[in-house]
Amino acid sequence: MGWLSRTSSKASDDQVGPQPAPTEPAPTAPTAPTAPTAPTAPTAPPADGPGSAGGQAVGRYGPLVCVTRFDVAAPELEWQLPLNGELYRVMPGSDRPDYSLLVLERPLHFYPTQGFDLARVEAAQQVQDRKGRTMVRVHALLLCSRFVGEQLHPGMRDLAVNLAYVVDNSLARDAEVDFAKIEFAATGFLSEGHAPRAGEAEAPAPTEADSPADAPADAPADAPGATDVPADPAAADGHADAEPATRHTAAEVFEAVAATLREGVAAQRGEPVARMTAALTLDEGHRLTGLSGNADGQPPAPTPETFERIGELLAGLSGLGAQGRVAAVTLRVDGDAVTHEVTRTHEPS
Repeated sequence: MGWLSRTSSKASDDQVGPQPAPTEPAPTAPTAPTAPTAPTAPTAPPADGPGSAGGQAVGRYGPLVCVTRFDVAAPELEWQLPLNGELYRVMPGSDRPDYSLLVLERPLHFYPTQGFDLARVEAAQQVQDRKGRTMVRVHALLLCSRFVGEQLHPGMRDLAVNLAYVVDNSLARDAEVDFAKIEFAATGFLSEGHAPRAGEAEAPAPTEADSPADAPADAPADAPGATDVPADPAAADGHADAEPATRHTAAEVFEAVAATLREGVAAQRGEPVARMTAALTLDEGHRLTGLSGNADGQPPAPTPETFERIGELLAGLSGLGAQGRVAAVTLRVDGDAVTHEVTRTHEPS
């Protein structure tokens, strides 16, 4: 892991956020901090690009990396892709020695699941979306490779990783991972370098269906949702027929629905769901009218809030033409594998 141990010399003594771990004991943390210790936005690299070490892109804190897609994740995370950041340090845990702390270029927002104790996060990290629902803002992720024998390395592309939110920024100063300071986020794929965001490269125009109602109401100009999606639905005029930026097919919609349903069932039970088969029926307006099936031997009953999120996802079928005329679909989840089968469709009107 020598690649990750290298850090750029651009970091200055007055930088905001955690400092690279020295060989001597770290300085005592300030008492009663008034802001998260992780940086809200690491300083951008100079105009001539990021630094390098051995030919690898390095930013202010460490190697530049990005998450451009997920395997399993909540819908609100899909809306915030890509996740660009810098690998800050390697941390040992009680189960493995190679966790890595990823400092995000932009804050990430997520909906806490039922039972999540908001006392675990500072008040400044609790924000409201445009429907008044509570979201949690985080500035860092903890990650590790998903498969035995694989490690983060220079030039990596689509390395399968497990991702967790860092909900307590003091983790950056700890000698090893304190699992009480993180919360599982997603499984996804990590690559070296930064990926362009919408607007930085040619991309489909965002629509109201992408997430304007779910962007934090008090998000700053550089927060997820504030610049990528119009705050006023009227600002999306002219893009009503454009495809959503993150879901171009019915398969992508159903993958997101399956992940959301699984998360909702797990939250309702208070334990994870390994296998699930769910049969959904939809009316011609893409509204959910029936749900049945089996989730680890029990009915797939999610939290009440889950139905609202599923309804928002199914609304994405409206712009998919013939693909969207789904009347019944069966979703199957087995570990990390998600499949679907459309069993009935509505006749064209």
